[in-house]
Parts: sequence; C-alpha cells; structure tokens
Amino acid sequence: MQLASTDTAPVYLASPKLRILTQNIFMRPPLIKNNKSDWKDARLDYLIEHILPNYDVVCLQEMFEFASSRRSRLLAAAEKLGFRFYVASQRQFLWNVAIDGGLAILSRYPIVAQDSLVYQRGMGPDWIPKKGVLYAKIQAQLADHEPTHVHLFTTHTQASYGEVVITQPDVKRRLAQLFEFHEFLERIMPKHRAAGEPVVLTGDFNVDARTHELSDPDRVPYEREVEDGIKTSDEGAAMMSVLQGHGIDPHLLGPSNTDAFKGKTVIELHDTLRERLGYHPVTFGNIVVDTDGTVRPRETVLTTRQDNMVMHSIDFVLWHNPDADTQKHGVTARITDVGVTPNFTPGQPFTQISDHYGVSAEIHFTA
Repeated sequence: MQLASTDTAPVYLASPKLRILTQNIFMRPPLIKNNKSDWKDARLDYLIEHILPNYDVVCLQEMFEFASSRRSRLLAAAEKLGFRFYVASQRQFLWNVAIDGGLAILSRYPIVAQDSLVYQRGMGPDWIPKKGVLYAKIQAQLADHEPTHVHLFTTHTQASYGEVVITQPDVKRRLAQLFEFHEFLERIMPKHRAAGEPVVLTGDFNVDARTHELSDPDRVPYEREVEDGIKTSDEGAAMMSVLQGHGIDPHLLGPSNTDAFKGKTVIELHDTLRERLGYHPVTFGNIVVDTDGTVRPRETVLTTRQDNMVMHSIDFVLWHNPDADTQKHGVTARITDVGVTPNFTPGQPFTQISDHYGVSAEIHFTA
C-alpha cells in the first residue's frame, strides 16, 4: 500500500459535515476499452475539475496505476485541491504476474492509520488485478474538541460476466472474498475503533441487490427502478449476512457446497441506500423510458452492449455505529444523507463520468 503525507497535525473540519463519495471510476490500464473509446484522459480531467471539489473524502475503484501515469496525475491534482492524504493499492510489476487492485482513498483530513487486504485471486479476467480492501482511519476534529475518527473501507470484489446464477463459481468466490472482508473487520475494529466512532464500508461490491422481478408486468412491461427494486435478491441478502458475520446456509450455493462463511463475531451493518430510499437504486446499466414508452439504455459510450439496461444495484455505502451516543469526547457521528450520484457530464463526448453511478453520503458531527 502507498500512503501520502504522514503529517497528523490538527486539521479542523471546515463544517460539521464530512462529505464522502464512492465511485467506480472505470479507469482501466491503457489499450483496454469497451467501445470506440473509454475517454480515460478526458474523464480524469472532468473528475478533477468538476467532481473532487465537492467532497472531503473520495473512494475510488478501478483507478488502476499499472502501465499508466493517470493515478499519479490524479494524486498530484488532488493534492492541489486540498486532498493532502491518501492511501492506494500497492503498485505491481510485470514479474508479479498481476496488476494493482485499482483502489484509492483521497482525504482532506489526516489519515492517522491505514491497512489493506488482498483477496484470494479472482476468476476469469479478475485473476489479473489484486482486488481487495483499503482501510483509512480518518481524523475528524471539530474546533475546541478532541479528535474523533471515521473508519473508512473501500473494496472491489470478483465480478460476474453475463447472467448471474447464485450457484455459479464466481458468486461463491465473491462471497468468499466478502468473508475475508468480514475477517479483516474483525481484526481492524478492535485495534483502531473507539466506542461511538463510525465505520463506513464503500465500494463496488459486484453484488446485485435487485431481484429484477416485474411487479406489474401486464401494465408495465419493463423494469422500474423504484417499484421493482424493493425486494432484495438472494445474493444481496447473502452479502449482508456474510459481512455481518452471520454466515449463510451452505446449500444456497448448491447442494455440494459446505462453506457457510460464518464469522467469529457479529458486526451490525446497515445498507444505507436501501434503508433511506426504501428500494435498491440502480448504479449500473440504467434505462431511460421515452414518452412513447420506448425503453433504451441510459449510457452507451462506456458500457458494453451486453450490460446495457441490466439495472444492477452493486455499489454501496454500509454503516456501523451502534454505540453512537457513547463517544468519550462527546462528539456524535450520524449519517444524515445518502444517495446515488450519477455524475452526468454535460457537454462531453461521454455522458457520465463512468459506466457506474457514484454513491455519496454525509456524516454529521454534533457535540
């Protein structure tokens, strides 16, 4: 892992809110593209100029360093914007027979501790990147108060390519990686977290929480974001159960599976988007419905044809702070706002910053 400035002198919060964005930025190594162009350099410029200034902490996935100077350019530009602190996936070289995990956390406020986890190798194309988790302990200090901390994690897990069936091997590999994430939490939280300090899990989990069942197919023959996004898929429920440490019924993954992925401890986690919105919002492969009822893809410049209109909900902000009122310095942290941030890009040859939407959240501190 690479760590930026080790200067941990007090940096007081500019306001009582910490603004967080998680975004799969789709910045793959050179020469890889889905369609005519991925517009990597132009999208990076747009990210720097129009998106970074709106946040205090930015978590990125698919911000690959391998064979490219783009990550270095991003970090240099981010520092000029006030993001003096960062952690990022460890650089890899040809002799590693792998590329980096593509993760980065940028922060305006001091990162006073950090750690990382590299998952077991993925399957198919996901064998190449060293996917995993980054952890940053971010110091958040109100003026005239002792500092508190936000324990921030970002991840990118095994992807599925094509239709997903819960018994297929890549689903099991993804859940196995999420179990590694739970074990990482079991190790990090007792070491670094004080009572009342929030824990935030962000990233592209590649688990589609939507069921894609049409609630009224006779009247509306296409999937609607809200009405058809209320139920939770089996894999979505399994993700939350594994991350919390409850584990799963092994037979969910097939009659011969014996892995329950049950942790040693239970960690209460909240799916903030589902709890705040009442449904699982689309973060990848959205649609547009024209006035005449024609359904078409929302984005076609960056997204592959097979992923157009899949309407997946795979990007998350998960929250843990069951003892929020017991913080020893009297500063209480609550998540007050969370939502999908499409990051559309008007006037550009690409229509949004990535093939994924971002997810933004605000943590509010009160004393």
